[in-house]
Amino acid sequence: MKKFQKYIKRGVVEPLTKIPLHGKAPIKRLLMLDKTSVPESNAHIAVHFIKELPKEISKYSELHKHDCNEINLILSEDDKLVYKVQFEDEVYEVSSPATIFIPKGVRHRAEVLSGKGIFVCIVLQGDYNASK
Repeated sequence: MKKFQKYIKRGVVEPLTKIPLHGKAPIKRLLMLDKTSVPESNAHIAVHFIKELPKEISKYSELHKHDCNEINLILSEDDKLVYKVQFEDEVYEVSSPATIFIPKGVRHRAEVLSGKGIFVCIVLQGDYNASK
């Protein structure tokens, strides 16, 4: 193996239900980076592909917090991907393209409302453990 080859990783498809405080949703999730794949990394990165959604989608994310900062990117080609984002007791409807910064310790959740596109989750440091 070449010296830096260990830092090049393929994304791994895993269900959203594998993430604490998240349930089933018709979303394809690719885990791109975490401490398991690259122990030296201090980031957790996952990409969610949102395609055709049922007319109604059930709540799939509970309010939770992390001991580190998080960034979410909402991206689509047609600017029509819409998420409901909650910080503590405040709720926002956010349309693509958008960046959401979630400071450590802030209870939050995000759920797709409509559209197609990509949702990227980047947890910047520490472990990705979520707690209520």
